[in-house]
Amino acid sequence: MTKNSHLVQIKSFVLYLVKILALAVIYHLAANLGLKMAYVQANTSPVWPPMGIALAALLIFGYQLWPGISLGVLIGSLLTGAPFSLALGITIGNTLEALAAVYILKNFVSFHNAIDRIQDVVGLVFVSLVCTTIGASIGTTTLMLTGNGAWQSFWVIWITWWIGDLLGALVVAPMLLTWIPLPSARLNKRTTMEAGILLILLAVVTWFVFSSLPLSGVLYQAMIYVIFPFVIWAALRFGQRGATVAIFLVSWIAIWGTSQGIGPFSIESKNDSLVLLQTFLAVVALTALILAAATLERRKATDALRQRVEDLDTLNDSSKTFLDNFEITSIFNIICQLAVTRLGLDVAWIETMEEASSTPATVYGIAPGSLQALKTMWQGPASLEELLQPVVKTLDDLPPSKETAGTPYRSYAVFPLLFSNRLIGTLRLFSKRKDFFTQDNHVLMQSYANLAAVAIQNSLLLDEIRRSNRQLHGLSQHLMKAQEEERLNLSRELHDESGQLLTALSVQLGLLEHSVDQPGSLRQRIDELKKTADTIQDNLHKLAVNLRPASLDHLGLVTTLQQYIAEFNRQYDLPVDFEAVGMEGRRLPIEVETALFRIIQESLTNVILHAQATQVDVLLSLHNQRLVTIVEDDGIGFLDSSPGQEDHLGLFGMRERIEMLGGTFTIESSPGKGTTVKADVPCYD
Repeated sequence: MTKNSHLVQIKSFVLYLVKILALAVIYHLAANLGLKMAYVQANTSPVWPPMGIALAALLIFGYQLWPGISLGVLIGSLLTGAPFSLALGITIGNTLEALAAVYILKNFVSFHNAIDRIQDVVGLVFVSLVCTTIGASIGTTTLMLTGNGAWQSFWVIWITWWIGDLLGALVVAPMLLTWIPLPSARLNKRTTMEAGILLILLAVVTWFVFSSLPLSGVLYQAMIYVIFPFVIWAALRFGQRGATVAIFLVSWIAIWGTSQGIGPFSIESKNDSLVLLQTFLAVVALTALILAAATLERRKATDALRQRVEDLDTLNDSSKTFLDNFEITSIFNIICQLAVTRLGLDVAWIETMEEASSTPATVYGIAPGSLQALKTMWQGPASLEELLQPVVKTLDDLPPSKETAGTPYRSYAVFPLLFSNRLIGTLRLFSKRKDFFTQDNHVLMQSYANLAAVAIQNSLLLDEIRRSNRQLHGLSQHLMKAQEEERLNLSRELHDESGQLLTALSVQLGLLEHSVDQPGSLRQRIDELKKTADTIQDNLHKLAVNLRPASLDHLGLVTTLQQYIAEFNRQYDLPVDFEAVGMEGRRLPIEVETALFRIIQESLTNVILHAQATQVDVLLSLHNQRLVTIVEDDGIGFLDSSPGQEDHLGLFGMRERIEMLGGTFTIESSPGKGTTVKADVPCYD
């Protein structure tokens, strides 16, 4: 253990002792004040503020201060002349009732120290009614057993003890709980004036009721009800702080008057008078606390409803803003900007799956260059499953370090951007408030993330449609150009080769006519005519095969490819190995055979034009009702292996053919490693 940590422990222990001693002194002083009104027995008073002090201290500072209660009771009892056995019994009873009350309130009532719910008021009243019987029972029994009280007075003493503890819990504890800590906001001048007038009027009315003014009879008794409108005023206008001050003021004046033998509750026995008064004060306290709690709950409900309306308005405005923007970069910027300007965040950014390991370009609220250090501090590795659920962290969740000590941000959240259960990316947020991501804000952020995911997906789909339109437009132009080139080639073939041969054939027929009388020359002319006719036939057959081989319809795909590849080998002197697996005696739907023939034809043409290859392999494999076609060369390859772009319209056309058949089309290529074209289509009998 280091020297600094040892000093910190010593300081903490000293501070703990100071708190215990302070509580013991305050408890003792309050006990002395209460014992001044002990009329039925020296250690039993119907007015017992220490119970409220003990309850408030444990609720605010925790169970660890219980020795302060025990010390205050023990020393106070011994100083008032009580024997040690009696002091010990009273100490045990008073300590246990405070600890039991706090335990039940925290663990079963979920008690708020601000007493801002009816649930808190009812819980405090019920727990006080039950737990104060512990102190009364143990204390009264100890009095009897130590000989300091008569058994025939047991119930009188018990009731007095219980009433005193109960009123301490209902009058003193609420005031301490609501005023510690002190209010953070100052009242305006008008509200301060109203509060001052209210307290003055309440003090005057209470003093009038519990004074020795020459009033008697029914009118005097009825004046006690005039107090209630002012207490209700305090509760409705100033919440629990106003209610507890009003209760304390009424209690102080009423107890003083009743102890002096004046006021509407004064009877022959001062103890009975105080017991009767405490019952009245309990009703006043219960009325004020419940009214204040109900008012606070109504205000919270109103504020929550107003906040929900504002949240819906924010989401609606965000939706309209998203609809006015279609570019993906603009959408990202707007999502982050609105998260900061409309939702109250301090930093927002979006990470797509590709950007997860780098600093994203879309950041709002902080310079992109400053984000990496924060990401390293807060994020850590996350699996895909973890990214599918919202994640919220506070500064307390991070291990302490210099970086965490210097960061202005106190909370961090990640919300998945999901569309149709597909993860598009994540919306990541920072706030300088530790408590920003409350349950309500969590729901709001998730709704905003869902809306953002829809906007991003719509933008991506729009980009895809635009790209597809450009591809289709380019493909249309490409097809028109190819059609014109095909017509031009056909015209050139017919004119330059077949046309010239037909002209030559016509000339030779004319010569043949003049050679009728010359048998030797006639034979030569006939041989030339046969050669010319054969050449014309070969040219026309070649044109027909290029347009559409007839064997494809009559003999099938395998035979047609064998013929085509044999001619390809002869024409270009390029070795092409062809293999068909699982195709023996099989015919496929004509549209499938046509598409695959064109794929192989186009692939081999690309090899001649671009690949500079020395070997080509062609494979047809039919298995489990799927036909896989592979054309692989050992050429120079290329960098761009995504053939869906506008500048690869030939490849795009090949992809379209296969996808129209419900198949998949892929190309794998890299510089110096050749190119592999693969088509996989379903084939059903």
